[in-house]
This record gives sequence, C-alpha cells and structure tokens, in this order.
Amino acid sequence: MSEQEEDLIYRMYKLVGDRWGLIAGRIPGRTAEEIERFWIMRHGEVFAKRRRELKKRHGSS
Repeated sequence: MSEQEEDLIYRMYKLVGDRWGLIAGRIPGRTAEEIERFWIMRHGEVFAKRRRELKKRHGSS
C-alpha cells in the first residue's frame, strides 16, 4: 500500500467503519479483501487486546 492509500483507508475507516467494499471502491486497483487484510495486519493486535480487556471486565463482574 502506498502512503496515500494508507491515509485514505484510515480516513475512510473513521467515516464508514469496516465497510471494506466501500473503502476499496475509492482506491483504484484494490479489492475489499486486500483492504481488510491490510487493516487486520496493522490493527489486529489492537483489536485482540481490546477483546481480552472486555472479556476480563465481563468475566470478573
């Protein structure tokens, strides 16, 4: 991904969430699957950490 593509993905994600097809439609030559894979590779650990924290909170209640 180019720096411009990454920037657009971040901005679009803030606006539309994980609607990968919509985001991919704004980036010529990229598929929804590529965009989603890129996002997961960059942010997968962040999401996994949040899930663990939520599970801990709900498990201790």
